[in-house]
Amino acid sequence: MAWQLLSLRFEVKAMAVASELKRYLPTAKKITNQAERRVINGEQVPSTEKVFSLFEDHTELLKRGKAGKPIEFGHKVLLVETGEKFIIHYETMPKQRADKDLIQESLSAHGKVFGGRPDVLAGDKGFYESMEQIKKLSKKINTVSICKKGRRTAEEDERESTEDFKTGQRFRAGIEGTISALKRSYKLGRCLFKGLKNFASSAGCAVFCHNMVILAAT
Repeated sequence: MAWQLLSLRFEVKAMAVASELKRYLPTAKKITNQAERRVINGEQVPSTEKVFSLFEDHTELLKRGKAGKPIEFGHKVLLVETGEKFIIHYETMPKQRADKDLIQESLSAHGKVFGGRPDVLAGDKGFYESMEQIKKLSKKINTVSICKKGRRTAEEDERESTEDFKTGQRFRAGIEGTISALKRSYKLGRCLFKGLKNFASSAGCAVFCHNMVILAAT
């Protein structure tokens, strides 16, 4: 094989290239196996088993469902932001999880920093699971500003028409602005670091820079 022939040359550059080529062999075998299953055997390979990048085999396919960008590649990142725009918690997920499963983690992160529950919990529809979930959260939090998916009853329409709920949704829209700034100003939109650990580090660096700018502005 090419890497074996290069390694026999006993030159530093050749041996380095050989080592790099050898590192890609397990991923190349996965890709070959995946193609054989899908093309030759007609098998539908689950996306969780697919390899989307030869160079970064940890990369995941993310179905965003947004116009112009229905699908992206990378990793899902959870951000927990306060009303002052400080990001108090972030997590880069090796395997993506549904937004609705991240609420308790977000509340726990808030509790560690502030010693209690927030007055307002805001999120997009992805964080909605059921009205039972909303009612349970409402017993502990003054305003749960998470829109219901699907049709609403008159009572549910009334809940989403209150000024407190609308204020929470305006705050949620501000979080989208923070995400946009992280992508544009701190290069979180495309990570050029190698490996999942360094991918997570790049998210941490962006969050740190964002918080320093917010601190300087206060």
